[in-house]
Amino acid sequence: MKTIIHLLIIGTICWSVSVAQTNESNREKMHGFVDQNQDGINDWFQDANGDGINDVDQKTYRHTFRFQDRDDDGINDFYKDADGDGVNDLDSRFTDTNGDGWSENIVDADKDWINDITGEIYTRRDLGGYRYGFVLEEYHEQLKDFTDRDGDGQDDRVQKRGGMQEQRRVDRFIDADGDGVCDQRGFSRHRQSGHGPWRKK
Repeated sequence: MKTIIHLLIIGTICWSVSVAQTNESNREKMHGFVDQNQDGINDWFQDANGDGINDVDQKTYRHTFRFQDRDDDGINDFYKDADGDGVNDLDSRFTDTNGDGWSENIVDADKDWINDITGEIYTRRDLGGYRYGFVLEEYHEQLKDFTDRDGDGQDDRVQKRGGMQEQRRVDRFIDADGDGVCDQRGFSRHRQSGHGPWRKK
């Protein structure tokens, strides 16, 4: 009996170590939004036509959106990401067309409520497209004169607007991702934990 218990304990420990190593590996793959030349476009990722291929290195990446091109212009009718922030330029809502509980408008292939490109958490109410790049998805704007003097990946004028988080304040506790933290506080908590464009490689 003791032998079985010991084997179970050892097995549990090995499984925990394996999971921890996998999670660490996934975190290392996230580069964040890196924009050295401050043009509002991610230096290591972009998918301007939404074909599921990274325009920078020409490699396919894991995603959940589908491709359709009815007007034959070479651009996906459902998804594109010209600034490379992992959020759909065409639709920044939490849209779930296949009913699996996850949105196709953000790159989160492992479905952990973290943007696979920027490393930022998101919620059903806020995909965070306005945070990085020249495309302000939630505002339906594309900035032709993107300005980022402090190098944080966000246009300086958007910061003065206060961001979408400030505009969407409510007096309710909402925890769509079940992490025990109010969704309105999620971005600040994640930013403090060391995620984002400042994690440059």
